[in-house]
Amino acid sequence: MKPKIQLQTITPYYPGKTIEEVKRTFGLNHVVKLASNENPYGCSQNVQNVIMSELNKLSFYPDSQADRLREKLPH
Repeated sequence: MKPKIQLQTITPYYPGKTIEEVKRTFGLNHVVKLASNENPYGCSQNVQNVIMSELNKLSFYPDSQADRLREKLPH
């Protein structure tokens, strides 16, 4: 099997340095990384609660049509 030419020419993504790498490289003790949509404050308690309440549903496929979401969105 030969991959499509488009896939053969994609430039690979190289992530930036981790917080630990930045600390070592620049001799820092505290680093707040704002790249990659990271949040120095962590996840809100509300989000954590919702994630924990949904853990028992991870073995099921989600609604592919997003019906519940569509019902809540304005028409």
